[in-house]
Amino acid sequence: MKRIVVIVLMMAACLGNAQAQLHLKANVQNNHLWRGMEVSDGIVLLTDLSYTMVNDHVTVGLWGGCNSEGSYKEFNHYLNLKAGGWGFALWDTYNFSPGASYNNKEYWNYSAHTTGRFLDATLSYRFQDEKFPLLLSWSTVVFGRDRNSDNTKQKYSTFAYAEYPIYQKDGWKVDAGVGGAFALNRSGENAHFFGTTAGIVHISLQASHDLKLGNYTVPVYAKGMWNPQSNESYFQIGAEIIRF
Repeated sequence: MKRIVVIVLMMAACLGNAQAQLHLKANVQNNHLWRGMEVSDGIVLLTDLSYTMVNDHVTVGLWGGCNSEGSYKEFNHYLNLKAGGWGFALWDTYNFSPGASYNNKEYWNYSAHTTGRFLDATLSYRFQDEKFPLLLSWSTVVFGRDRNSDNTKQKYSTFAYAEYPIYQKDGWKVDAGVGGAFALNRSGENAHFFGTTAGIVHISLQASHDLKLGNYTVPVYAKGMWNPQSNESYFQIGAEIIRF
């Protein structure tokens, strides 16, 4: 599996440098939310270093996250492909937070039974009609720490998501989203990567705005997220502080 990931990234890098660009972004937030879960609380710094090529159709990147307490640490590799309204993303995710209950000390371990990382594949489509800009996506954990309790089979936990902009005016944008999760291979169990049973695990409402500070523009955003299955909710506020 490690060889496959390396080969995919190398192939993407060799596709050519037409309109190639290097990008760096950083966000500061009061927490890190993902698919109905609070991955980390506290002040969180999220960074994204990426290289786009083939007229912006292909992106390879490195993504990292940490919090102010040092209890959350994450470092990922990713590949994004896009054409028209279609998108495909493959994320190789490694959360090596000190308090992790899984293997968080072997970065290059790609053994299915012992790895602490996971590979997440997402196919998405954004409708191109300006009157109906619905986003649909299907994400499946295709490898890694998404196993049954006996550690004998991959569960292929899946997150299906829909998002729609419900308000756009005066520089403000409000997006509403809903996501459900389940396992393609239950292996006799109800639990999956995102929850305890199949069902809705994510409802969100996010408002974003470009804040003008002199000659600078700072994108800011606030999000409410609810998880009906776990009976939990979270509020997030953040800003993009670096973009090159």
